[in-house]
Amino acid sequence: MARLTVSIDDDLAERLRRAAEALYGSRRRVSRVVEDALRSYLASLEIEENVRYLAVKGGETLAEAKTLSELAAKLRELGVDTRGVRIVRSGSPKSPARGGYRLKPAAE
Repeated sequence: MARLTVSIDDDLAERLRRAAEALYGSRRRVSRVVEDALRSYLASLEIEENVRYLAVKGGETLAEAKTLSELAAKLRELGVDTRGVRIVRSGSPKSPARGGYRLKPAAE
């Protein structure tokens, strides 16, 4: 297991300790909270890595970029009015989180 030393704001450190206590019953489980948060954050970055944004007008692709701000900059360079352009996101959107009870139908 690797050890990293980071500096964070005192308020954030206290929030981490409270979260560790609420989730795991001990304020000393901060490493677990940070590990879980980093895994989740890095997974979201990997999903977004394959996303592309396209600016389409009249069936023609005018510009393509990895981020919306990058796409907007390219459209400005081309002198294209963004209000007349359709923005398309490649890749599938994140699946929605679902929760709740799974009930079996009543036996007859």
